[in-house]
Amino acid sequence: MSNQKPKEKAVQFVGALRRIRHDRGKLAALRRGLSPGTVMDAWPVVADLGGSIGQPGESVFVDLAALYATQPEESKAWNFGQTCREIALKDSKDYELAESYERRFRRLIACTDTADLLGQMRSWIRLAVNKTVGVNYESLFIDLWYWRWNADDIRVNWARSFWQSEERQTAPQTEEAAAK
Repeated sequence: MSNQKPKEKAVQFVGALRRIRHDRGKLAALRRGLSPGTVMDAWPVVADLGGSIGQPGESVFVDLAALYATQPEESKAWNFGQTCREIALKDSKDYELAESYERRFRRLIACTDTADLLGQMRSWIRLAVNKTVGVNYESLFIDLWYWRWNADDIRVNWARSFWQSEERQTAPQTEEAAAK
């Protein structure tokens, strides 16, 4: 996977995750990738799926695999901001965002590094499980891939999706845009 673009890596890796979706043992091992103390249990599975290994917050492959193993339901959401909006509105009778979800979302987009981001995302993924909301893991892979270089742009795109800003989000992050 080393010479591939992030989009190609995302498609290939998420495809590999889909193939093990019903393997409870591998999914359990991947969930252990969320903790620095147990991440080594996830490494053989991540490596077998074609991903690179590392500590939580340092390897997009480990992070994404752990989140996927927690909630393997997928969606066509534009980005993770839209997923968070769907979670927040799932039980809303008036189609209004509750203040508690807005505060939680602000904490998510305020994260300055991927380790903090992963911690916040973990709670959103648990909410997705409880509210049966899927996640677009290919889009999330790309956003996590570019986070350390383009976090501000990704935050803005997520916020636009969450708050349904008049100004619609731009196209998904590309390598060319990341190089700017």
